Amino acid sequence: MVSNIETSCSKPDIQGYYVALESLLKDYLRKCFHTNFSSSRALHTMLPDLGDSVTDYFKNVSETFKDSESVEVVPTFVPAAQINSEIEFELEHNLTNSHDGWVLDPMGMGSIFNFDGFQDLTTIVKPAVIASNSSDIIKWDDVHPYFQNTSTFYDSAQRKFLVVTLPLDGNIKLLYYRRDIFEANNLTVPRTWEEVVAVASALNKLGVQGPDGRPASPFCFDRRKDCHQSYFDLMSILAPYMQYNGSSQGVIFEPSTIRAFDRNPALVDNPAMAKALTLYATLIGLSPADYKVEDKCDVVGAAPADAGRAMAQRFANGTCLMGVALGDFFKAFKTSAFRGKLGVALMPGSFEVLNRTSNQLVPCATDTCPFGTVVPALPGPQPQAADAGSPTITRVLNRAPFAAGGGWVAAVNARTPNDYRNYSISFFAHLASPAESWQRVLLPESTFDPYRLEHFSNLARWNESGYEPADTAAYLARANESFSHPNIVLDLRTPGTKLFRDIYESGLANLTTGSSVDSVVALMNQTFYKLLLDPQQKQFRSLLADTYLATINYNNIQNLNGTAGGDGGGGGGSPSWLPIAIVLPTVGALLLIAAGVVYEVRNNRKHKNLFGKVVPPGVGPDTTILVTEIQDYNQIVEALSSESVDRLLKDHNDCLRRLLLRHSGYEGSCEADSFVLAFHSPKDALLFAMEAQAALLNVSWPEELLSLGCCSQLWVQGIMPTAKPKALDDILDVSDEPITPAGASKIKALTPGLGSHLDGHGHGHYGSSGATLPSLVNVPATETYTFSNACRRAWKEASKEDSNKVRIFCGPRVRMGLHAGVHSEHDISHSKADGGRTTYSGDTVVLARAVAQAAHGGTVLLSEETYKKLPLERLWDKYLVLHMGEHRLRDTLPNLNLYHALNRTLEGRLAYVGPMTSLLQVDPGVLDAPVGCVTVAFMNVVGAQTLLSWNADVAQQAIKIFHTVVGDELKRRKGYLVEAVDGLFLAAFQRPSDAILWALECNEAMIKQDWPEDLLAHELCEELVISAPTKEGEVINTVVFRGLRLKTGVDTGQVLGEVHAMTGRMTYRGKVMNRAARIASTASTGQVLCSSDSWQLAMSADSQVMLANKVSGTSLGQFRLKGVAEKIEIHHCRKVSNVAPARRASSLVMSMADHWKWEQHLSGHGGGGGMGAMGMGLNGNGNGGMVGNGNGGMGVGMGVVGPEDVLLGGDSLRGNMLSPRSFTRGTGSFRQRQGSDPHLDAANAAHLGIELAADDN
Repeated sequence: MVSNIETSCSKPDIQGYYVALESLLKDYLRKCFHTNFSSSRALHTMLPDLGDSVTDYFKNVSETFKDSESVEVVPTFVPAAQINSEIEFELEHNLTNSHDGWVLDPMGMGSIFNFDGFQDLTTIVKPAVIASNSSDIIKWDDVHPYFQNTSTFYDSAQRKFLVVTLPLDGNIKLLYYRRDIFEANNLTVPRTWEEVVAVASALNKLGVQGPDGRPASPFCFDRRKDCHQSYFDLMSILAPYMQYNGSSQGVIFEPSTIRAFDRNPALVDNPAMAKALTLYATLIGLSPADYKVEDKCDVVGAAPADAGRAMAQRFANGTCLMGVALGDFFKAFKTSAFRGKLGVALMPGSFEVLNRTSNQLVPCATDTCPFGTVVPALPGPQPQAADAGSPTITRVLNRAPFAAGGGWVAAVNARTPNDYRNYSISFFAHLASPAESWQRVLLPESTFDPYRLEHFSNLARWNESGYEPADTAAYLARANESFSHPNIVLDLRTPGTKLFRDIYESGLANLTTGSSVDSVVALMNQTFYKLLLDPQQKQFRSLLADTYLATINYNNIQNLNGTAGGDGGGGGGSPSWLPIAIVLPTVGALLLIAAGVVYEVRNNRKHKNLFGKVVPPGVGPDTTILVTEIQDYNQIVEALSSESVDRLLKDHNDCLRRLLLRHSGYEGSCEADSFVLAFHSPKDALLFAMEAQAALLNVSWPEELLSLGCCSQLWVQGIMPTAKPKALDDILDVSDEPITPAGASKIKALTPGLGSHLDGHGHGHYGSSGATLPSLVNVPATETYTFSNACRRAWKEASKEDSNKVRIFCGPRVRMGLHAGVHSEHDISHSKADGGRTTYSGDTVVLARAVAQAAHGGTVLLSEETYKKLPLERLWDKYLVLHMGEHRLRDTLPNLNLYHALNRTLEGRLAYVGPMTSLLQVDPGVLDAPVGCVTVAFMNVVGAQTLLSWNADVAQQAIKIFHTVVGDELKRRKGYLVEAVDGLFLAAFQRPSDAILWALECNEAMIKQDWPEDLLAHELCEELVISAPTKEGEVINTVVFRGLRLKTGVDTGQVLGEVHAMTGRMTYRGKVMNRAARIASTASTGQVLCSSDSWQLAMSADSQVMLANKVSGTSLGQFRLKGVAEKIEIHHCRKVSNVAPARRASSLVMSMADHWKWEQHLSGHGGGGGMGAMGMGLNGNGNGGMVGNGNGGMGVGMGVVGPEDVLLGGDSLRGNMLSPRSFTRGTGSFRQRQGSDPHLDAANAAHLGIELAADDN
């Protein structure tokens, strides 16, 4: 037995080490003690990280349960915002080491139900079925009926209702106000949202003083998009206008059309939404203004419904005077200076509702709003009528309390072994018991609100815990009344809930930064339309319909009595036999999983041995080495006393070692200021590095250290533009349709959170698809900056006393380098002398150290091998990963692409990141990307798709050469690669001259490449040689085309630059993207076309460079391009040939108007074959771009052309090849080669009124 254990321990990296050792010990104990140890492991639960107080509570409950049940409970704490995705991952992949139960956010229940992983708890909660200890503990009858109903779902296979969750929390939105201020100023509690605005405006005029001596804000809306409160606030306003026939009518989607795949069921394009947006914008303007849309939320990782609790402190300290919130406003008043002065009311309602048939707002009436209440038409106390018999004028008020989020619930994993299902049931029954529920809801810092009947009735228990009696009575009465309201609005619990919330939040972010209500409605409606009417999303639409219709129905509430709803349709009145919270979808629906975001579950014991120590990572591609170093360590040692140096190292080492075990990291070695750490995966290494950078800020460093410039504290503030930001509609053209450049695979477009769908503006988002992070920070519309310079402009140094400051440095700046992949056992050594320590060496450590030494202090750098193995789809919302370019770190090492990982809370560090410390930066990174006014170039390979269809292998080989060549030219011209896919190369430049020269030089470079012979045999790529005589009579052969042929469009303008969360590269949106792509699609083979803006900027800013490179530009006139509202003047750019063409014996000159007359004349006759012949001669089949059609037209498929539409060829030789006429910009005339058109004689010219002049120039 001992030898078996020793054998297992000697190979710490073998697969199944823990399981094998556990099994050996189990057998040993069974043999020694003749006992069957049925519980061979602890009970593993997954719980949300809701802050220190709640985490400590969960830990204590786990310990208490262990003592009473003799079962160890090991909780795994997951950021609250991610817990649902963690559960989805476990169920989707059926992990053998998954958790036995979870506490989850109801938002994701619609998706989680797809996996059939929830244990039926019906017999546990209902004593009438079976009297069990668990049911006695839970006391189900004491749970509010609303939460009893929302914990059930209908299993269509079993044809019965099942209870699958145990409620632990109760969320409901209420209206809070300062009762003392209302009474002192004779203000009436608002009943409608219009009255809310009126009262808030009155408070604004009163100028009530806040805690800082400045006037308090009358309202408490949090405008920060990162806090995810805007969706809940909008729904709170929208609810009474939209839902009036009971909970089954719904607010988000129209039930009667949600199954109609040809209709958009989203309730967005209607006057109720427009009114709600208008009210929201008004109240945002009356809320604290120091919060900005782009500011980070100070409640990191919280579930969306809980992230708004930060505003509670502002309400409690008097910074704002009225607001809508969950129970956090009440709890914050426990310690408020205004304790005892809290007013609480039901959510405001409305006197008018949306008739969903006519799509108009109509007055509420008793038949229209069956759950409305009759109230006086005017607010406040009603005056006594002179005639006692005169009736009081009344109106019907519709209220619709919004259960935002729904509240945390517990569920048991049905797939865990039977013993552990029972343990899990017992644990969560204990957690859901009345005694434990009181512990949670009474915690002032907790996010748990009352949900049991006893919570609402036992005021004494609240008062004993220190809550003020009057405040408590008001809060509990309104919360209980809201949960019992027959028109309560249920929050979304469907697949894609987060996606739908993101659509609303993106629209509201635009609204609060200058966009109009109409444009926001159009934006949101168009996004829903494209998502829900996408033919490829039918399966999702079906699942959405099933789940949504189920989640807006529940039992034992009055609106489920089968009564018909009022006018306007839209559901209402659910059948009494359908007490459904969630319906179990069909097997086919299981195929639809929220794509792109999956989470890998790691419980506390993974990578640890039986005694809790981390198993040293072994050989493998995922083993990641992390090297840390303190920047300027030698200078610090020289400047400090030995005592301060010792303390520095102790505090530094203790901080890192405390975090190491949490992330299953192993300390390989430590020398002075440097650690070599090993992790089992890149993700573990990254999470350690991110947490370490934040933790180092909070160490109590010695003052002597902080007095050094390289270790001092540094606070920064975000700088906002002094001028009003440019509206998105000025940058993005809402009317534009996305385009796909010719010869390229479709460029994916994106709305953040929608994956590879179209953005809300119907506009191309160029770069890879995925979530993005805005980078257009305080950059003037007419100026161009690198992203690095823009970051420096976005933050300024601040003092500790400044408001809204962020501390980004404090103490030693520790740099970290990560590299993944240990491939040789020789790189791992096990030392028995040093306590069995494992050390690491070899190439991986060398690379990791080189990466670390390239970093600045406070920077975490990743090698490309590390970056590629990170699950960024689950990390991007907390961390930034930026591509820093390709670098040569050492002469003995290969070039590496480096990535900078950064905690979002420390974004201010971007303002202080300089160039990497490398021997050579081979390729630019995202910090070098241009933002602001940018020149964009779309380069297409002519006929790329045709070539790929013809011979994929040869075409791919050629495209690889194309990417290499144009990429090298791009580096030379200091351009930034945005996207390279198949036959498309998209680049951005700070200067238009660089873009034009890049395109022209790429054309020249194509001729010189060593192309495959098979490619050169193809008509699209064959070599074309033109013979031209010189003045001396010699004949020079010039290669015009050889290999792949290109065409390029260039334009300059303002872009919305965003850092792509998956690639770390810059992506761009804006009108300029569409214009450049359209210009490229207009170009002929070999042409480089640019807008007049680009040409004029190039000639004004870099005229000498353009002249030195012999670049000329010819205006081709004004063009109306598809998807572009205004006409654009296009210039044809070319390099002047060093070889003069043969002098023409004679030519004729005509004006542009006369040229147009002649073309019109030719289009009506059968002659004019010269143009077609020249087109055919270009590549043998007329595919050379401006292809002739045999009758004098300008090209196949172009239709009738006008004088603005005439395009010429590439250089002078190509121009002569493509057309017998050439345009002279200086005289504004066309030159016709003598004899090239036999139809153009003196008689025809006179007949048409064309003036011809001899020209021998």
